[in-house]
Amino acid sequence: MTALANAVTAHAQQTESSPEVTERQMPEVQVQATSLESRTYTREEMDATPKGNRDITSLIAEHPAVRLNPTTDGSGNRGSLAPEQFSIHGESPFQNQFMIDGISATNVIAPHNNNLNLQIGNVPGFSQAYNLDTDLLDRVEVHDNRVPVEFGHFTGGVVDARIKTPVGDNRFTVKRSFNSSNLTQQEMPEGMDAKWTNGEPGFSSIWKKHFTSVSGDVGITQDTAALLSFSRRESDISRLARVLNRSSGGLPNGNSVRLMTEKQADTVDNLMAKIHTNWGGGTRTNLLFKYADRQEDLVHSSFPDTAWTNRQKATGLGLELVQTLNSGELTAKLGWDQMDALRESSATELVTQQFWSGSGLAQYTWGGFGTEALEQRQLSAKLRMDWNAFDAWGLRHKVYAGLDVQDTDATFDRKQDAYSYRAVMQADGSQKIYSKTYNMKGTANAGYNTVGLYLSDSMQWQRWTATLGMRVDHDNLFKNTNFAPRARLDWDVLGNGRTQAGMGFARYYGLDLMGYALAREKSRLSRTVVNAQGVEVNNPATVVMHNFDGVKTEYSDEWAFSIAQQLSSSLEGSLSYVHRSSRDGVTKEGTSAAGYFYTNDGRGRNETIMVSLRTLRHYEFLAGQWTGRADFSWQDSQRNRDTTLGYDTAEEAPDDLVEYNGQQIQRKHMPASIFNQPRRLSLSSLTRWQQAGLDWGNRLSWRSSRPAITYLGMRNGMERYVSTRLPSYWTWDTTLTWQPKQVRGLTLNVEVLNLLNRMPTIAVANPLLANNVRYQTGREIWLTAGYQF
Repeated sequence: MTALANAVTAHAQQTESSPEVTERQMPEVQVQATSLESRTYTREEMDATPKGNRDITSLIAEHPAVRLNPTTDGSGNRGSLAPEQFSIHGESPFQNQFMIDGISATNVIAPHNNNLNLQIGNVPGFSQAYNLDTDLLDRVEVHDNRVPVEFGHFTGGVVDARIKTPVGDNRFTVKRSFNSSNLTQQEMPEGMDAKWTNGEPGFSSIWKKHFTSVSGDVGITQDTAALLSFSRRESDISRLARVLNRSSGGLPNGNSVRLMTEKQADTVDNLMAKIHTNWGGGTRTNLLFKYADRQEDLVHSSFPDTAWTNRQKATGLGLELVQTLNSGELTAKLGWDQMDALRESSATELVTQQFWSGSGLAQYTWGGFGTEALEQRQLSAKLRMDWNAFDAWGLRHKVYAGLDVQDTDATFDRKQDAYSYRAVMQADGSQKIYSKTYNMKGTANAGYNTVGLYLSDSMQWQRWTATLGMRVDHDNLFKNTNFAPRARLDWDVLGNGRTQAGMGFARYYGLDLMGYALAREKSRLSRTVVNAQGVEVNNPATVVMHNFDGVKTEYSDEWAFSIAQQLSSSLEGSLSYVHRSSRDGVTKEGTSAAGYFYTNDGRGRNETIMVSLRTLRHYEFLAGQWTGRADFSWQDSQRNRDTTLGYDTAEEAPDDLVEYNGQQIQRKHMPASIFNQPRRLSLSSLTRWQQAGLDWGNRLSWRSSRPAITYLGMRNGMERYVSTRLPSYWTWDTTLTWQPKQVRGLTLNVEVLNLLNRMPTIAVANPLLANNVRYQTGREIWLTAGYQF
């Protein structure tokens, strides 16, 4: 890379005079170019977008390339602060790359595990290792097609959250938001309303949310400024807890319990601190500290005296150095991140208490498994050189190249010895133990590193621009070297910039999920000490084999075509087509007794058509300034695996037949119902009455009808399914913000999601469970007050 840098630098110096290095003063203005393959959500747009829980998914949910899972996108657990998973162009929801200021913030251990229940070895995780409050962000960049070569390790898309660079204007902002179940309309089907009412894991019917954020931009010296931002998002959820009545004497039993409604918190803390320094001589640095901690307290109405907390905690440091040179700009980034998921409980034994036959005493299960954690430690180093444009071989060249190194260590850590067993009280008052498992304190470790090199050259000739790029990555987990070509051709059709056409090909290689490597070592930490007959056996651990030798990194090939037309000085329209072919998806076969092996049998295809219309500047109407955009998208997906299962998914075998709508077909030919929304329309607008201090944001969303799949049972040894048509529906979200002239710095906001209170059926959550449907969340009201001083 050094040789390449020297060569290009020398040529650039020969072809154009060296630019004069000037001193830069804060604030630094960054200009974002408009493109059809990426979208930037600015601070202004985030403020005008109704978004509820203020998480990344809520912000980008209307992006035309994004699809949510209808089985989770609805009523049932609206009190939760967990971000939803999403798919970009039909790819796995666990193959998106999340970044903060250009450094990876992606959970690669077990992002597919959304099981909230109390089980040994079960630690839920999320792809977004940092549960971010979008109120603390400056902008969010989404790259969904023709993604540049500097981004790697994804097959879906890239979501880069950007923290504001401080400017030293000594401003402080305080904001407070409120929502509750009394301000939210919901509907649940029969058969699920008991779980919902009781507030069992994955459900919430009664809650109160209080969101508080504080931020300050402070000047330290003439050339140094600091940004400090903190937020707490808290949801107090009512859950029904079962409490053993131990005051009656003797051993408690399942009949001697009290049911109590308790307030359990779901809390997310965010802390961001950024120091920007202009050192002179074209040198500037950004030092970033980031912290996010979510804790969800849970109980289960069937388990007395049992409580646990699922936690998602991430801490990181990032350093960015930018050096302006005569030949271009050199950027270096260093990052350290500790991204953990934990399941915590004070008890270290899970006991099923039973009694002798005829005692009249009811059995119960209580306790816990202590603390178990999935810990991801990550070191990142990036170096990129952007050379000044130069002329060579009759073309205008813009070249950049970079190095991307990442070291990741993953650990499963059981922090205490834990036991599970059946305790049966005998007639003489003694206890006999059965089926006792000893889950040993200890760790399972795995790690790998990746090295990536990339080079891109944009060559301009008259009205044509060809961009050729290549990314090469090597990892020492699968020991794969992956070559990812990326090329695009852009044409300024009329030479005036008003009509732009383009096409591109790109290959994206995905993330290596560390759950592969941890699974086998994790199984060594448990063994049986008393068998099902009550005999002490002290058997050694049964190691479950997980063989992933020869597994290749999954990838996706993309063809993309687009055309953008400036219809007037104020209006632009665009049309895009994106085709994705997914290959070498990792699938899992086998049993725990015989062992598991992993193959690259996963396949998929997705087509997306996106039509957009947006204003380039505001329109004057009714004394207000109006801006807006419209996005329509159509998607069609086919897959031979369930991508929601992550690396636990199995290929749907060619000879696996089912009965669907009365006909026998291969299971893989059943229509996709997960992350499947064929057609979608989003209309958004922002109206500003500056004299009155009023901003009015609106979003109209339409979802097309779509097929759902209902399970009918077995006939002649074959599963039977039938398609059900779910209706199309509209929702209207609106937000009104008032900054009264009489009270300088005060902001008042009312946000209403689903103003029309439409609650259609949007999904059959699980075809194996009767009446297990999901409804669209109804009208939801948020109240916010803020003050800047």
